[in-house]
Parts: sequence; C-alpha cells; structure tokens
Amino acid sequence: MKNMRWARLVSAALIILVAGGAMTVGCSDFVSPEEDDNDDGYPLRTSHANTVEKLRQAYAAMDTTAFEDCLGSTFEFWLNPGDLNDPQNPLPQYWGQTEEMGIATNMFGPATDVLSMSLTLTKLGDAVEVPGANPEDPSTWLCTYDVDLFVFLPNDLTLWANAAALFTVSVDPDGTGPAGETLWEITKWEDIDDPARSEECTWGSIKAMYR
Repeated sequence: MKNMRWARLVSAALIILVAGGAMTVGCSDFVSPEEDDNDDGYPLRTSHANTVEKLRQAYAAMDTTAFEDCLGSTFEFWLNPGDLNDPQNPLPQYWGQTEEMGIATNMFGPATDVLSMSLTLTKLGDAVEVPGANPEDPSTWLCTYDVDLFVFLPNDLTLWANAAALFTVSVDPDGTGPAGETLWEITKWEDIDDPARSEECTWGSIKAMYR
C-alpha cells in the first residue's frame, strides 16, 4: 500500500523536497471577533466566508470533528477530470460525505503519516449568489479560492496542492447558531483546472492517496 502511494505521488508530481518548518496559514476573508466566539473555538458558520474559513482552520489543524461540521449531509467532492485518467488508479468523478470523512480520518487520525499541514485560501473574485429554485428558497453561494496546501511528511517530504477550488455553500437545514442565527454548510467542493498555469497539483490528487 505504501509503495503504491509513493508511486502515485511521483507520477502526479506532488512530492517536493523541502526543509521542515512553519508556514504562514491564512485566508483573505475577514472573520469578525464576535462571530469567533463559540464552543469549538472556530468561526461560527453564519456566512459563506466564515464557513470556508472554518473548513480551512479545521483542515490545517487536522481536526476531523470541526471539518465534518462544515460539510452538509448531501456533500459531494468533484475531482478535476485530469485526475481521472490514470488506469493504475481509477477514480470516480466524485464522492460523497461518507467517503470524504473516511479520507479525512486516514489523513488526520493517529495512524497517519502526515506530520502537519499548512493551508492558505485566497479569494478569487466575489462570491456569486445563486437564487433558490422558488422565491421562498434560500440562495446558495459559489465561492472560488486559490489554494496553497502543504502536507508535511517524514523525511522532509512535502505534498503540495495549488489548483483552485470552488465551494458551493448552502443554508444548513439541520441547525442554527446559539442565538438562533442561520448557519451555512458546504454542499459541493470542486477542483478547478486552470490551463494558463503550467504546473498545477490538485487537492483531490492528495486526497485520493488516502482513500
């Protein structure tokens, strides 16, 4: 299993040799202090920006519980079509919330080979509002971010993902905030291919190695 994992890393050009060290972690969206005051210590999911920021913080912290809290029950992760062409490692077009959490458990759990992560998400343009199908239905938001994900492994090996990601953020139908606030959740997450960038590695390529 390990040998197959390293082979995929090399073929996807995801391994870079770097010296271990601290990386700056950040997100371009502002999270107000009052929205950061909740039991789990993460931003309260009262907006699309806060929801993506909570996901970013939870992923960098390798916090499975907080990460899962950001995902809706109908969540789907869609891989970049370019990642589906390896006959030695066939992948589906997308997977759901259960498989996403299985991957997160493999990456974040006690048996993982991941030492730590660094994740920066930089907003690419304004979020796009998509009205609901009916006038009474809430809108969803399409939020595109530039990604810099570093996954630090033993022996000074690092996995790097830099392809952009598109998040669909919807109203959470199953809960509200401590004061009755509307909460939001991520219902779709897509890797985006940018032909203008000659060297891109996708988040999904790294996730696929921990399926």
